[in-house]
Amino acid sequence: MRLLDILFYLLRSNSKVTVKNLAELFNVSTKTIQRDLDKLSVLGIPIIIYRGANGGVEIDKNYIIAKHILKYSDYDSLLLALYIGENISNTISESFLIDKFKTVDKERCSMVLNKLKERFIVDLFEEKFDEKDIICEEINKAMDYKSFINIKIENKNLEVYPISYVLRKEGLCLYCLNKEYMLILIDKISSVMINYKKYDKNIISYNENKGNIKHGSVSYVQGC
Repeated sequence: MRLLDILFYLLRSNSKVTVKNLAELFNVSTKTIQRDLDKLSVLGIPIIIYRGANGGVEIDKNYIIAKHILKYSDYDSLLLALYIGENISNTISESFLIDKFKTVDKERCSMVLNKLKERFIVDLFEEKFDEKDIICEEINKAMDYKSFINIKIENKNLEVYPISYVLRKEGLCLYCLNKEYMLILIDKISSVMINYKKYDKNIISYNENKGNIKHGSVSYVQGC
């Protein structure tokens, strides 16, 4: 993700940027930035590095990423994916990814988006889901630590092992394990606490198990 951010930052910049400034901006070392620039060069991005007192880094002014990497059909498909994502997820919307693509090819991006807004309406959920809210942040930590969480749902307390998120027509759900596998709507969860209890047995993924899950069999999973 940082490589893409650096690329878009350099594309937006009207003048040379020093490696030191890039390191401070992305909160990494100058050596890490240098490695990132080397990776971009290997990918075919024309990075120009100027040495000396007035040195810095920039991308060749004649370079257009959309023409170099993407076919028009690829570009349209990518914008469609971002357009749908921004309409269902606050996390994606707040990343301003479409705005970043406008810096690459503003005219074509605007043309594709105008067509999408006229022809493709996204009306899946009453509210966008937000993977950066405090509930999801705690669940994400528990997934990283591979530990159980204590959750509260409609005045009920439950200990579950979080496995993955599942995006369904009802909204964003948590696929988890208690005594059995279940789905819980994220917006039904009022609090989450990590208890650091580990689970070391085999897990059945949602795709392998979805036919066996009794949706709505328990009050707090109704709708999923």
